[in-house]
Amino acid sequence: MSAPIKIVYSILSNAAGVTSLVGTRLNPVRIPQESLFPAISYNVVSIVANPTNSGHSRTEFARVQVNTYATSFADAIELSGQVRAAFDDAVTPDTFNDSYVQVIEYDGENHTADDQAAFAGLYQISQDYLLNYIYTSPAPAAESFILLENGDFVLLETGDKIII
Repeated sequence: MSAPIKIVYSILSNAAGVTSLVGTRLNPVRIPQESLFPAISYNVVSIVANPTNSGHSRTEFARVQVNTYATSFADAIELSGQVRAAFDDAVTPDTFNDSYVQVIEYDGENHTADDQAAFAGLYQISQDYLLNYIYTSPAPAAESFILLENGDFVLLETGDKIII
């Protein structure tokens, strides 16, 4: 699972205002076919690496979207308000589900309805958030590299140097 998805899940699943309304109906990408409502889906819109003059940086920027669904507009508004509060209350910088997040910014919302969804139609509120986080890649197995004094690695198979 990608870091932004884990970050969003961590924020939403730990927000009492959100879970009191949806329970565990927090779904990456889509809502299951027979789901009860209200419910939430969330997805990554884009991830952009932050290049530096010396090469790739571990800092990345992600745009994520959180979609709240309910059978009444009032319920959709209430749930989206709780989602916004969860993100507003997330103190940064901090670690969320093993990812270090530097900044979270609200980036707007959109209101729509689908009269063909569920039994009587659904109201949807989509909110976008920008996450600035530090990407951490898994360390190579100890048998495959030599750790240098300066903290860099040399791969034994190829001799390539990995600069940290």
